[in-house]
Amino acid sequence: MTNERKHRSIEKLLPSMLVLGLAMTYMGGCGDDKAPAPTPDAGTQTDAGTDAGTDTPDTDLAFVRLNTNGTVDNSFGASGNGISRVSLGRGAGTVRDAMWGISRDAQDRLVVFATKKAEGTRTDTDRVIARITANGALDETFNATPAANARKGFYALDISGLGDSARHGMVQEDGKIMSAGYLSQPSGVGAQSANRIVLLRLNEAGTVDNTFGSKGVLNSAPFATNDPTKEWGIAEAYAAVRLSTGAYVTTGYGRAAGVSGNTVDLISFRYTATGALDTTFGTDGSFILDLAGDNDRGRDAVALKDDRVFMVGSGTPTSGNIDAMAVLLTADGRPATADGFNEGFKLYSFDRPDEAFFDVEKANVGAEEYVAAAGYRAGGGQDDDAVLLIRNMTTGAEFAGAVPFSETENDRFWGVTFGPDNKVYAAGFVTEGGDNRFAIARFNLDGTRDTTFGTGGIVTVNVIVGKLEEAARSVAVQSNGKIVIAGAAEAQ
Repeated sequence: MTNERKHRSIEKLLPSMLVLGLAMTYMGGCGDDKAPAPTPDAGTQTDAGTDAGTDTPDTDLAFVRLNTNGTVDNSFGASGNGISRVSLGRGAGTVRDAMWGISRDAQDRLVVFATKKAEGTRTDTDRVIARITANGALDETFNATPAANARKGFYALDISGLGDSARHGMVQEDGKIMSAGYLSQPSGVGAQSANRIVLLRLNEAGTVDNTFGSKGVLNSAPFATNDPTKEWGIAEAYAAVRLSTGAYVTTGYGRAAGVSGNTVDLISFRYTATGALDTTFGTDGSFILDLAGDNDRGRDAVALKDDRVFMVGSGTPTSGNIDAMAVLLTADGRPATADGFNEGFKLYSFDRPDEAFFDVEKANVGAEEYVAAAGYRAGGGQDDDAVLLIRNMTTGAEFAGAVPFSETENDRFWGVTFGPDNKVYAAGFVTEGGDNRFAIARFNLDGTRDTTFGTGGIVTVNVIVGKLEEAARSVAVQSNGKIVIAGAAEAQ
């Protein structure tokens, strides 16, 4: 297999799972979650609500609900303007409430996957899962009997005072809640540390699901090594999708222990329904995609109805050129075949040096299955633009292109979903005169904008006037067709 497109085996580095005793507390704050990525790439700029703990303005979570035609629904939230602001509590230093995404449950409540600066004087971040009612209020029936000095409506995870990075999550069909992410932990060799996968599963009521991992937490270092002079390999989970068997497949990025250099590869593992690492997955227990010895990353994934896994992120086929990327795997972690896929992956070039997909969703439309992925293109001395992929997985037909909110200002997509109307909703932000706004567009399945929505298919909402710290991170469409845009904005 060529050096440019190879799936690296990690022979002699058989994955092992380490489940540690975890210090868990129920707290009421949410910090920020910029991952300590080995090298920067798409996703590190103008990203309100994802950089917990930096010296930037305090941010709160923000939710906006729209009617089906794109007008603001003033019945949402307590302010009468269709906007709900949620502060996730006190923290150390600058308090940045942040989220990576939301998931709608069967009662149209919104489960929020977030991080917050730790309570008191601690400077680390804690993972927080919160639930918002269908009408925009903090749902105090979630974790209704928290520990002392904690708040209802939240579940917070503190692992030994370390900084936790929450990523995507989902509400399962059985009501349980899965949160993916990772944690930088000491390796046991001097002051070295390395990122390890951390998955958290809660019951629908917001309590720990003790049938998963250790006290609801899976703390896994799949790239373990028997050499005491070397730290763990990096392993991160940006998403964990559930197969029909109940098993979970992750996507993210990292590198095996002992690998030279500081580049990362897209990596994927499979865990059982109870949180055990499945070493029969892929090659020697993992799927690793390395295009050309440079950075390749998985950012989100969905499980298709045949248990294939569709992942999105970015790949680097040549130095200095990061392309948006989709990856298709069998349920057993092998490259799957489909129109346009080569060895299980497909690159999408949008004519900029820095491109990535950050969110993906699926939907069944009649007998056909669709996926939609959203992200952006950046660099090259031009303004940033939102990009969109809509693919019919049944026929192989697809739309892929740049779909900017503005021809002259920066705009990006961070979240995407399908509505009950079989439309695609993609949300992010647009900059207008030095002021960021929540922005959302509605698309038909062929990639054209639905001009019956908002103005020409676009709606923008200014949560706080005159601030760049404002961006939508996710979008959900409730069963009545109303649209909730969720993100973070500078605190009032």
